[in-house]
Amino acid sequence: PIKSSAASDVYKRQRQGWTPPTSGPRWQNSNLTTRWASARSERNKPMSKIYGIDVSHHQGAIDWATVAAELRRVNGGTSPGFAILRAGYSARHGKGGLYMDGQLLRNIKGCEQYGVPMGIYFYCYDQSADAAATTAEQVVKAISGHKFDYPIYYDVEYEPFNKVCGKATNTTIIKSALGVLEQAGYYAAVYCSRDFFLNYTNLSALSGFDKWEAAYTATDTATVKNGLWQYSSTNALGIKGFGAKLDCDVSYVDYPAIMHAKGLNGYPKPSAETKPTESATPLQCPTIGPMSKGDFDTILAAAGHVPTAYTVTFPPMTTAAASVLQQKAHGLSVGYSSMWAEG
Repeated sequence: PIKSSAASDVYKRQRQGWTPPTSGPRWQNSNLTTRWASARSERNKPMSKIYGIDVSHHQGAIDWATVAAELRRVNGGTSPGFAILRAGYSARHGKGGLYMDGQLLRNIKGCEQYGVPMGIYFYCYDQSADAAATTAEQVVKAISGHKFDYPIYYDVEYEPFNKVCGKATNTTIIKSALGVLEQAGYYAAVYCSRDFFLNYTNLSALSGFDKWEAAYTATDTATVKNGLWQYSSTNALGIKGFGAKLDCDVSYVDYPAIMHAKGLNGYPKPSAETKPTESATPLQCPTIGPMSKGDFDTILAAAGHVPTAYTVTFPPMTTAAASVLQQKAHGLSVGYSSMWAEG
């Protein structure tokens, strides 16, 4: 991401449960906490570190065939690594709107062609919650139709407005952008430097979102709980073709597994639960027995069937009808079980 001279630290990340804001016409959604709880729970599973890079038009026309091979090399041949691509930046007047990165579409195509898992970031000049929402909405349109294995990050740094507007305003702006992304089905996260997180945001109010933390230090710290750490801007990974000018990152979270399992970031939604809802008029197949012939005749008579065996599986029926048989079986101290009918 773009760096200002004041941003000597870099960024880290992780995500917990977000309590939606109490205002904001386009990004308020009281159901998002429940909606994202399952995905967030996956981020704490232990995983080996995965190394990657983040790029923009500043890197020019990237040779993605070479980069794909290099990322696999630096990950020991066991992982394809990842690349976080800049979608662009919001309008400098602060009122929102996306200016697309000149290399975005080419970079997406290259990652897709050579199998590099990708995420997205976009840089913030937004000066209000509405402006942030407008920019995020345009990002959603710009990246639709593609699949992203890593989060969509809102990049907030040391712009003059952000240095003086106060922690509460910065935090509200961030939540607005991320709320729009989540409503659109994306795993939303925020990028800031360690210093910015600590001194220019209400960090506790962002606990519901993963964090990509920039901090160019020898080791990571737990000061900011993160999922991604940007630890170098001088190509510490030694990726061919970039010289000493390339941001390098490490991921602590198996984001690809989360996106696939939860149907986020353009991936198809998981299949419905096996158990159907009552509104779908589910049918059951009760099994009763073993039992005596007398008991069997009594139960079968209640179901309106002619006895043919002493342990019976009934054809599909409603839950209400199955309950009648269950009560009858229990009254006779006869075993009862049932499973949901398929289809």
